[in-house]
Amino acid sequence: MKPLLLVLILCAALPALAQTQVRRTQVYRCGPDGRDLRDSPCPGGTVANSVDYDEPSTADSRAARDRHLADSKRAAALASARRASEAEGRHTRATHIGLQPAAAPAQPASAPQVTYLKPPKTTKPHKPSTSANNGSR
Repeated sequence: MKPLLLVLILCAALPALAQTQVRRTQVYRCGPDGRDLRDSPCPGGTVANSVDYDEPSTADSRAARDRHLADSKRAAALASARRASEAEGRHTRATHIGLQPAAAPAQPASAPQVTYLKPPKTTKPHKPSTSANNGSR
């Protein structure tokens, strides 16, 4: 009975921890029509306005990051499936009209191949030796 009560209390407390926090800051409206927003006083000496904004909690930020990673994995899987489907379609069309299909590149079907480029090598300019110039005269 006690573990069930503890679980219910934790479930009730978690939404309160995951809510965004309302923060307040001072903003100075400068320029014509107050369109220039600053965090320091304006040269003309205008009065500061208070602005409320929501700051997401760490749980909300983590959840958004996890959704982003899951979406990118699904996008990569869909792109891989699309490439495989297009390759199969090209192969089918080629065999219907009697063409020899080209050899498929050897790539794993699980993930797209990533290519890393090396930076170009920097060479030092050749410096003529001073002893060669002195001995030729």
